[in-house]
Amino acid sequence: MKKPDLLIHIGHGKTGSSSIQHTLAANRKMLEAAGVVVGEAERHVNHQQIFAHLSRLPRDNMPGYVNAAREQKKAEEAGADLWARLEERIAKRSPSLVVLSCENQFRPFTDAAFARMNGILKPHFANIRVMAYLRAPACYFLSAVQQDLKKRPEFGLPSASRFRDVLEPWAAKGPGEVICRRYAREALTGGDVVTDFITHFLPMTDPEAFDRCRDEENKTVSPEAMEILQQYFRGTQKSPHRHYDRRPQRFKWLVRTADAAVPGQSKPVLRDGLREVIEARCTDLDWLAETHGITFPEIGAATMPRDEAERRHAALRDVRDLCTVDSARKKAVLDEIARRAADETSPMIRLRRALGFR
Repeated sequence: MKKPDLLIHIGHGKTGSSSIQHTLAANRKMLEAAGVVVGEAERHVNHQQIFAHLSRLPRDNMPGYVNAAREQKKAEEAGADLWARLEERIAKRSPSLVVLSCENQFRPFTDAAFARMNGILKPHFANIRVMAYLRAPACYFLSAVQQDLKKRPEFGLPSASRFRDVLEPWAAKGPGEVICRRYAREALTGGDVVTDFITHFLPMTDPEAFDRCRDEENKTVSPEAMEILQQYFRGTQKSPHRHYDRRPQRFKWLVRTADAAVPGQSKPVLRDGLREVIEARCTDLDWLAETHGITFPEIGAATMPRDEAERRHAALRDVRDLCTVDSARKKAVLDEIARRAADETSPMIRLRRALGFR
C-alpha cells in the first residue's frame, strides 16, 4: 500500500484554528471521497489528545481548576486509542493525505518529544509537512489574553522571540518541512482562513463544496467581561451561586451570555502606546522574514529601546493595564449575571434539571 502524506497544522493560537477544525470535522465524508482522512477527536474538534500520545508533552496552560496530572493521563490514553483508530482508517481508506490539527502544539518541543513523535509518524507517511498561520504580535496579544482569562487568574506574557522559539526546533528536529502563512485578511485567499487552508493544503477539493461552521466557543468578550473573569479566578469576584463554582465553565458561560445581552458590548482595544511596547520587544521578526518570508507590514521601526519595552511589558498584570474598562457597564453586566443566575438556580429550574427536563 502506498503511504499517504501527512499535514500537521499547529496554529498558532487565535488564527482561526477552531474554524478550520470544525469545518474539517463537518466534512469528513466529502474529504474521504477526495482521498483525505482527518483524525478523529474525542470531545474536541482539535487533535490535542492524539498529540498527547505522540509527544507525551503535558498540555500548555492547563486550566487552574483541573487536576493536571489526571487530565494528562486521560489525554494520553484517549490519544493512544484515537491513534489506533486513525491507523485502522488509513488502512481501510488508503488516503492520499491525512490531516492533524491542534493549535496547542505551537510551542517549543523537547528533544525527547520530537524523537517520540518522529518515531511514530515517519514509518506511516511518505511526506510530512507542518504548517502554521502567524498573526502579528500586537494583534495576537489581546486575543491570547482573553483565552488565558477564560481559564486562570493571570495571563501569560509571550517571549520576545516566540516565533523563533517554536518554529526553529520544529524545522530542525521535527517530522517535516515547516510552512508558514500570514494571518491577515488581505493575505488570506478570499480573505478567510478556512478558504485559504482549503485552497493551499487541500487542493484536491473545492472550497465552495464545504459546509462551513462557526466557532462559538472562542467568541470575543468585552473588557468588562474580561475583568470579571480575571477577578473570579483570582477569588475577588464571587459567583452568584455555588452551582457555578462546582464547574467554572458554567460561570464562564454565564458571563459570556450576560455580556452579550448588555448594550454597549465592544471588542477590547489596546491602550495607547501598548502596541509599540509589544512590537519593540520582539527580537525575531528579521529571522522570521529571512527564514519563512513572513513580514507584518503594519509594524514600523521601534519607537523605544528594547529594555524599556521589556520593563513596561513585564509590568502588565490586570485587564485595566491593557484596555479601558467601563465601570458602569461592568456593573450592568454583573447585575445581568445576578438576574440570570437567579433564574437558572431557582428551585423549579433545579427540580426540572434533576428530573432531566433541562
